[in-house]
Parts: sequence; structure tokens; C-alpha cells
Amino acid sequence: MDIQEFSKKRFITNIILGQKLINDLSLNKKKQVSIEYFMNHLNYFKKYLNENWDNKIEIDKYTELIPKDVENKLMIDSEILLKNSHCIEPYCKKSIKIVSPLAQFHRNCYHYKLVKLESAYYDLMGMLYYNEEIIGYVCCAKRTSGYKNIYIVLFWEYDKKFYENNNKKIVVINEISEDISFYEKECYSRYIKHIRSQLFSILYEVIKENKTIQNIVCIGEEEGGNLLQLFLVDFLNNKDEFYIKIEDVELYLFSYNTAKLSTDTFYKGFIELFGKNSLITCFSEKNNAYNTWENMEKMNIIFLN
Repeated sequence: MDIQEFSKKRFITNIILGQKLINDLSLNKKKQVSIEYFMNHLNYFKKYLNENWDNKIEIDKYTELIPKDVENKLMIDSEILLKNSHCIEPYCKKSIKIVSPLAQFHRNCYHYKLVKLESAYYDLMGMLYYNEEIIGYVCCAKRTSGYKNIYIVLFWEYDKKFYENNNKKIVVINEISEDISFYEKECYSRYIKHIRSQLFSILYEVIKENKTIQNIVCIGEEEGGNLLQLFLVDFLNNKDEFYIKIEDVELYLFSYNTAKLSTDTFYKGFIELFGKNSLITCFSEKNNAYNTWENMEKMNIIFLN
């Protein structure tokens, strides 16, 4: 299959952005996990995301990076549907579609089996897209014994009028969990339509091939944090249907300037599931997102100057 069928520019953008990203992460890796460590993931990503790649990329210069014989290297069964075999009407979980590595490459023009980016401490496993726009990435931390941590990073800015709407109505949604009440249906729809399959597809492949994985660390800014909240609830609700053993995997969430988009019950349930130390909710000083978190004294909330 000829690479001409894909977007060369998208493929090369992913390579260049990804290489710069994991280089910076490796150069500034801290042995002890801290707020700075999480913020580095977000700050480096946004730094390169904001570059004008269209005017910087010379396609011909990077021709040698374009993989040959893509179809034979990535050809696996087209897709797997994870179904809940215990569902009882009227509540029925929405099946998860896990697409093949080839389908992932068709969509996002990147796959870690085709290109090994060089970094001392990280491997880039996948880029995450919303339509034509890069909004996140998945990488793994290297160890001599194999990968231990998967990092999922998502950055999605709130709409400019987001904080002007003070009368958000609760929408009860039960596609991934029976009792989720969410204030922003658009955020939920973005997760279901654009994020869900991408994330589960990458994780399915990485965890299946790397039995040393112990932690899934989610890092999200603004609505990116809300999307990852939904992912974690979804993951827990469907882990028994996942085709690989994941019972021992620990889940963590760091969110930055992320507003409260569900009821107190949702977040109290989060704390019960994950434990207070597994959830860090961080805000820049005087950020509007903090004002949405009333009555949540048990949350692990931190302010940055």
C-alpha cells in the first residue's frame, strides 16, 4: 500500500513533534514524581503543538522516514468489538471498537511499530486526534525490565463562552456507566465519537505486548481532564471485558485547570474508586475552573503560582 494514499505531511508532523517531545521529556526527567513532572508533559506538548508546522515541513527532506510496505507490517484483523455479556435492559453499555494497527495508521498516520523514535527514557506509542487536529499523545516510560508506565496526555481548551454559561443542565448518560450525570453533553459526545476508540485501540495493543505495564497515568488540561475522567470510568466499567489481563494495573489522573462537569456523587465515587492520592486536581492561581469545584473538600487540590 503506497504511502501516497495517506497524508505525508501529517505523518512527518507526528514524527518531528513526537521526537522533540520525548527528547525534552527525557532531558528533564525527574526521578521523583512531582507537579513539575506532570506539567512538563503538558507544557512541552503545547510548545510544539503551537508551532506552524505547515510552513516548516519540507516533505522531500524527510522522504526517507516514510515507511515502506505498511500493509504487510501492520496487517491484523480489522477490528474487535468488546461487548458487555452481562448487560440487562434497559441499561446496556456501548461496545468498544478496537481498530487494527493498520486502521490506526490510516487515521492518524503514525504507529510505533513503523517508526522507533530515539529517546533515553520514552517511546511514543501514538498521537491522539480530534478530526484533523492533534490533541494528545500516548507514550511509555522505558525501563531495563520493560515498560512500567503508560502516559496519556490530552489538551483541549474550553470554548471561549464556557464560563459565561452559569445554568448548565444535567444530562443523564448511560452508555459507559449506568449512573453518570454530566453537565456538558458536547464533552461526553467528543469522548464517545473521537477519543474512546483511539485510546482503547492503542492501550489494547501496548498492554497486550508488554506484560510489565503497571500504571496508566492520565494527564489532562481543561476539557482534556474531563475527557480522561470519562475514560477512566469507562475503563473500569469495561475492564472485565478487555481481552487482556489488566487486574493489576493502577490508574492515576492529574488534571490542570479542569472544571467540574458532573455531580458531587460522580467525583465522590471517583475518590472511592481511585483513592485521594491517585487524583490530583491542579489549578493556576485565580483560574475560573476552580470556582466550579464547590463542596469538594476531600479532593486533592493544588494551586500553582
